[in-house]
Formats: sequence, structure tokens, C-alpha cells
Amino acid sequence: METRKLTVSGLVQRVGFRWSTMALANKMNIPGTVKNNSDGTVTIYLQSTPDKIDRFIGKLPSASGFAHIENIDQESVPNVEQMHDFHVLY
Repeated sequence: METRKLTVSGLVQRVGFRWSTMALANKMNIPGTVKNNSDGTVTIYLQSTPDKIDRFIGKLPSASGFAHIENIDQESVPNVEQMHDFHVLY
């Protein structure tokens, strides 16, 4: 089990991106969170197998019809408590 932090940049705010991210995560049974940042990026935390997280990242650009992802930075985050659901954070 891995916890990965994604920082997504591009046109990812005010286009329903958080909600489509949550829908994709729920469809794939991946717990985590998604949150808008003040700099216009979006932070996503995912907790699953590395394979499943990679598949999620591959599907993310087409998950929202209005968002346009320019870049996804990734980092593994150690020692995170087990997550059970996916939530939009405000």
C-alpha cells in the first residue's frame, strides 16, 4: 500500500475537476482526498497499490471534460494512516 501526493497544474479549478477526480477515485475504489490550492493547482492524495495509482493517473486527464492538465508532480508520502474513503476538502 502506497500513499502518493499529486500536485496537478493547468486549468483545474472552477471546472468541476475535484468532483470528477472524486468520481474516478470512487469508481476505482481508491481512498484519498482532493483540494484546491491558492496558487491555482490541485492537490490529490491517493492510497492504493502503485499499479492502481498509476492507472488512476493515466485516466485522470480524461475524467473531466472541462479541465486541462498541464503537469502532474508526484511524490510518495510515508507513514500515513490508512484511508477508507475519498473526500473533497475545502
